[in-house]
Amino acid sequence: MVKNKDKMKLEIDENSRNYAATIVEIQNIYDIPGADKIKRTNVLGNDVVVGLDTKVGDRFIYFVAGTRLNEDYCKFNNLYSDKELNRDNTVSGYLSPKQSRIRAIKLKSVISDGILLPLSSIWALDNVNLVEFKVGDTFTTINGFKLCEKYIVPSARNSDPGGKAPKQPLRISRLVEGQFYLHNDTDNLRRNIHKINPNDIIGIHYKKHGSSFVAGNVLVKKELTWLEGLAKKLGIKVTDTKYDIVYSSRKVVKNQYLNAEAGSGYYGEDIWGVVAKEVGHLIPKNWTLYGEIMGYTPSGNPIQGKYDYGCQVGQHKFYVYKISVVNPDGKVIYLTDKQIEDWCEKFGLRFKDTFIYYGTAKDHFNILEKKYFDNTPLTTPTWEDRYLQFLEKEYNEKDCYMCVNKVPEEGIVLRVERLEQYEAYKLKSKRFLLMESDEQENNLVNLEDNQDDEQN
Repeated sequence: MVKNKDKMKLEIDENSRNYAATIVEIQNIYDIPGADKIKRTNVLGNDVVVGLDTKVGDRFIYFVAGTRLNEDYCKFNNLYSDKELNRDNTVSGYLSPKQSRIRAIKLKSVISDGILLPLSSIWALDNVNLVEFKVGDTFTTINGFKLCEKYIVPSARNSDPGGKAPKQPLRISRLVEGQFYLHNDTDNLRRNIHKINPNDIIGIHYKKHGSSFVAGNVLVKKELTWLEGLAKKLGIKVTDTKYDIVYSSRKVVKNQYLNAEAGSGYYGEDIWGVVAKEVGHLIPKNWTLYGEIMGYTPSGNPIQGKYDYGCQVGQHKFYVYKISVVNPDGKVIYLTDKQIEDWCEKFGLRFKDTFIYYGTAKDHFNILEKKYFDNTPLTTPTWEDRYLQFLEKEYNEKDCYMCVNKVPEEGIVLRVERLEQYEAYKLKSKRFLLMESDEQENNLVNLEDNQDDEQN
């Protein structure tokens, strides 16, 4: 344990912001039909099972499912199922010592998405002043101590520690700063519903479960001839950039280097390169497409388990969900959903058929309210929380209508229209979250979270 005498410092790792700890205050307690030892509360839009001693007004630290906790924190608070690993060897918890991961679980009729732990669990580990915490404080790190992060299933590629990786040759990047931007993680709508205003222009999209793809026709460094290189050294002006297609998965640029081939990817196949060849010639200069690849790789490997999206084995589909335009100075604007729809229709790219709604948030709310007001108990008083409740009712917990295999739909994405900012939030179905937790529990590797380790 470390004593902290300075002012408490809370930080968020951007790669784990959807899995950050949050200080919450219990606002409601509900009975669970058929259960006499547990009850249900709702925090940040998520159902969580609690004990009978939990009361309205109590404060906790909330961790959502899919969060990996610090091992020392787990040990000190006796959270491990193997009591020999806990500080008190007579007490056993519920976390696997190999993963230290929060699971979504189904108890009776409730899918519990995360856990609530007492604030004292933070104090016990870090000796921080609990009085300093405020409801709504969100963090992954306290005073330099990493408390939690997004859990990622260890890649099968890295499971064999034997042997050394071959030494990589020096690689020269061809990227020009400010021209190509990777995919950004989409924030959780349940945590951010308060940011939606009734007059906002929004687009709602059916969320697909595949692998992220980005391709831009942007300025890159040109490989100079010997004569051009000499001229540049002598101070003679030489054109050293050109427009070319740069493409990536969610986190890795595949053709970044002047002197290296694109990576083979998780399955030994560059599915992103395949799609880049299919769509690259359509992309205007300074434009970047963001989308999702679903179905199968050319050799027949599934991109995301049983989520076939109507593809035959060996086939794939590509859907656009965002388009940005960046000028040579690096200034970025984003096409509206309607502009994306028009452009995709012109060039035969998929977008429109999973574009559910476009208009103001209040008009959409009114549509859903008329549909569900009479048969949906309103358990939340605010406009935002009621809207979230209607969205859950309308779109989530069904089977994926696009897949032949019976699998739960992932959910929706709600985009707020902004000119110079892409603001979008995901609302995953609770059935999907439960399935995701089960896959993590069984160490099932997926293409989205474990891609291209050889390039990192």
